Amino acid sequence: MKNEQKNLRTDAFKKAALFLKTNARPLERTRFEHIFASGSVGDVRIELMKFQNADGGFGQALEPDLRAPESSALCTSVAFQIMRYHQIPEGEPFVRRAIRYLADTLDRDTLHWRIIPKGIDAYPHAPWWNQEVRETGLAAFSLNPTAEILGIVLDGGGADFEPSIASQLMDRVIEQLDSIQKIEMHDLLCCLRLLEAKNLPSTVRGRLMEALKRLVSGSIAIRPDQWKGYCLRPLQVIHHPDSPFGEGLEDAVALNLEYEIEEQMKNGTWSPTWSWGDQFPEAWEDAKREWTGVLTLEKLITLKRFNRVT
Repeated sequence: MKNEQKNLRTDAFKKAALFLKTNARPLERTRFEHIFASGSVGDVRIELMKFQNADGGFGQALEPDLRAPESSALCTSVAFQIMRYHQIPEGEPFVRRAIRYLADTLDRDTLHWRIIPKGIDAYPHAPWWNQEVRETGLAAFSLNPTAEILGIVLDGGGADFEPSIASQLMDRVIEQLDSIQKIEMHDLLCCLRLLEAKNLPSTVRGRLMEALKRLVSGSIAIRPDQWKGYCLRPLQVIHHPDSPFGEGLEDAVALNLEYEIEEQMKNGTWSPTWSWGDQFPEAWEDAKREWTGVLTLEKLITLKRFNRVT
């Protein structure tokens, strides 16, 4: 006999909602209201714009592990993830400024976007962003964030980007994928977001899909004991029931959905599985609180997509 599907109970959802309304950042609060209630996308836009700098890029700890006020490719890509979800048009002036920032900050010699600012060490940040241990990698081509940002610029209409550069970038991404047998989780997530770009040429989309289908299964952690730590869970890749990457992973997805419901804390939240250790302890408390809001909203969105919210 098939087990009954486990759903997030109404009282558990209300606890999560209460936390978001009382403890999350205004951005996550307005996002929740727009997705689950009668909130306006205009309110989301207003809160998101508070993280935008004069150069058009986003910073100001939009990504909570990076507390620098300066604009970065990392924070700007997070902003576009939010814009895409809430269907904020690319033609809006603040969006155009952000696309211009990305076009201006591409290193045209390496065909790469540097993910974080050079001055990061002057501000609190997660230890994996420490400048001295990452400088070589930060300056070289990588799929994270280049693949994702390529999709952002393509969907921006391409007016800020030379066609030859866009073509070279697409070729570079495909070449990189074709040359590897295993892909790092953040590289994979950036490529999946590129795949969502509506202006990606069909030929490139086909090659990208083929490469990612080959690589996905080797990157996902499918056992619950692995999910206690920092890893790529099935729902981070198969985040919708009609995902093209779900074949053969149906059981892992179902198990992951039940796991997320069971892992909700008594106060209604989901918290990060990582920490900053003993680096910037006070700033980490701020980041942890912000991440708790971000993750709680993300879990609710995922459970809603799979009809697991009663």
